[in-house]
Amino acid sequence: MHVPTRRRALASMASIAALGVLPATSSAAAAAVAKAPLRLTMVNLMPWAGNGPHGQPVGALIDLSAQLATLSGVPITPMPVPYGRAPHMLTSGGADLMLIIDTSAKGGGIDYVGTVDIVVFGRSGFRFQRMEDLFGKTVGMLRHSGYSPELEAESRIHKHAFDSYDQGVRMLQAERLDVILGVSDSIEYVLGKAAGQISPRYPLARGRVALYADPKIDAATIAALQAACRQLRQKRVMDELLHRPQRR
Repeated sequence: MHVPTRRRALASMASIAALGVLPATSSAAAAAVAKAPLRLTMVNLMPWAGNGPHGQPVGALIDLSAQLATLSGVPITPMPVPYGRAPHMLTSGGADLMLIIDTSAKGGGIDYVGTVDIVVFGRSGFRFQRMEDLFGKTVGMLRHSGYSPELEAESRIHKHAFDSYDQGVRMLQAERLDVILGVSDSIEYVLGKAAGQISPRYPLARGRVALYADPKIDAATIAALQAACRQLRQKRVMDELLHRPQRR
């Protein structure tokens, strides 16, 4: 190519670029990276989250994350994972956001989307009024959960971890556990499929379904997510999604 011709070609390319026809520049590429979906983890237990008959993610928090993305304008990819894995993924770069139940007095995370009841129950005939009623008993709870610091610190209560509420209920019915501690909505979902006589569910504590975020996420995105959480909470979206008819 002769020099004058090449100059004219370069000038034409510059003109086209100015009109936005050429591929993204470095600033546009940075904007594209900023719009990449944030990875949001939640527990892979129904009715919260799980896989449908064709492997697609289903559950209350899957639908809630879609509404969180719409209200905040922040693209989000839900990632159901085992309960104990989510915090590690958030701190190790494997996730950007996490929904997890927090029972601390001050509350954790950047905001929360709703509240849940933490309950205890046993076989038919079990009664509960105070922590002393659990002394000498074997109490089962979801592995890596921490719903009652008082119970966990009490040496006169025997603790036993299980991997799912389905497993916990089977262990209770087989008399390998005396009591189960857990989230009311998860327990009611499992008991809807279980046979056998079960005691009433007794309230022990309240927890927040809190949204945690990677500290590297920018302030504007955090503010948008917080505003969306407040809207979801005010509209009681999580309660509506949890209490709708679920496919079992």
